Amino acid sequence: MVKHILFDFDGTLVDSRALLVKLYNEMAVQYQFRRIRDQDLALLRSLSISERVDRLGVPVLQIPKLVTAGRQLYQENIRTLHIVPGMKEVIARVSSQGMKSSILSSNSEVNIRQILKNNKLDGAFKEIISAKHIFGKHHSIRKVMKQWGTSPSRMIYVGDELRDIEACRKLGVPIVAVTWGYDSQHLLLSGKPDYLVNSPGELLKTLLSLT
Repeated sequence: MVKHILFDFDGTLVDSRALLVKLYNEMAVQYQFRRIRDQDLALLRSLSISERVDRLGVPVLQIPKLVTAGRQLYQENIRTLHIVPGMKEVIARVSSQGMKSSILSSNSEVNIRQILKNNKLDGAFKEIISAKHIFGKHHSIRKVMKQWGTSPSRMIYVGDELRDIEACRKLGVPIVAVTWGYDSQHLLLSGKPDYLVNSPGELLKTLLSLT
């Protein structure tokens, strides 16, 4: 029986894909990387992060600097972001069933809390955890399990990227992959998630079946 739900944030709870593409393109002009065109989006969603970085010509060593700069630009645009339609209802229903929800994201806690407040969701989550490892989310998930004193079978992760699936696989944590976020359905399926859902309604049914 699942008691803890760990939600990813960008792409899963908040619809930020368009903003992140816009911010990336602003930095691409500054650093002379390849810009993302509208016709590139479908292909990029089907590629892993390392494949995207390679295709866009972004030097791996520059990624930490870009992440830091991107977070600042993101913060300046926070008021344009909204929770994915239907996700407020998901959070409310699972809470009413006694399931505790938390957020684990590579975004900053400050950004996350501000968006939750803007969308009237402050106080809806037990914890907001900012993952320090962009390419090693399993380290943060393991730390959370240790803090909660819970086993993999008592929790579930909800995310929208292949890297989320890979992190959960390393720890034996069940995962629900959602198709409305950053990675395509085909890419998500390649990671063999425990569950794949196409709408918040399907996500709610899946989560409630695990209580």
